[in-house]
Amino acid sequence: MGGVPPLGYDVQNRRLVLNTKEVKLVRHIFNRFVELGSTTKLAKELALDGETTKSWTTQGGKVREGKPIDKGQIYKMIGNRIYLGEIHHQDKWYPAEHLPIIDREVWESVQSILSTNRHTRGNLTRSTTPFLLKGIVFGSDGRALTPWHSTKRTSGKRYRYYLPMRDIKEHAGASGLPRIPAAELESAVLDQLRATLRAPELLADILPAASKLDSSLDEAQVTVAMTRLDVIWEQLFPAEQTRIVKLLVEKVIVSPNDIEVRLRANGIERLALELRPERAESTREAALA
Repeated sequence: MGGVPPLGYDVQNRRLVLNTKEVKLVRHIFNRFVELGSTTKLAKELALDGETTKSWTTQGGKVREGKPIDKGQIYKMIGNRIYLGEIHHQDKWYPAEHLPIIDREVWESVQSILSTNRHTRGNLTRSTTPFLLKGIVFGSDGRALTPWHSTKRTSGKRYRYYLPMRDIKEHAGASGLPRIPAAELESAVLDQLRATLRAPELLADILPAASKLDSSLDEAQVTVAMTRLDVIWEQLFPAEQTRIVKLLVEKVIVSPNDIEVRLRANGIERLALELRPERAESTREAALA
């Protein structure tokens, strides 16, 4: 056995042996794929859990850290018969001496899903882009801004906006605000959120409140949770992004020259509880039990 061993195995005396910790992750990936039927959704869940590919040490002693598990790596894993206890030789698979990780029933379920037309499965995972700030964005006069969209006839391209309700009910310009491109407003709010979560001085204020929610939370866990969101944000489904924004933000107030983001009481602390690795691990073990 040369090269990097598959996730779930280590190499001892040129033979594959089980890596107990990684075995749990491999089984979770196979079982969860059967439940979701989507590598896209599964990759996003694994990113949220902070799971990575195999970390290993070269013969020269160099440590190679694992990387986030993407769709391509999931496809390779769930199509790899090594996990059935087989070995590949000259374009054929043969029974091997190493122990299997996946049983035949789970394997067949996975392959059945993979044999389904990819286009059909892809349609199940697509969703329209939601309005991230729906229900929480207001003008400085206290009146809500409502989601709005238009579609260009020639190209079919869709444009998203937030429009002041006052302009809709009275007349254009009554609010003093323009028609605001949704992507620009949402990006500005997210930039403020990320800057807030990265602020080291915020930790001293958050930690006492987080400890009241869960006494097991310590400074390191809260710090990791605050930084993880910035790392995994782009890999989350739109619906999950919307849920997290509304967990953190009570109200966004837009004026002609400014955007104010008001955070919810205990919002960051509750996010820390959700994103800590221990919670993700216990959730996965419960699902596999």
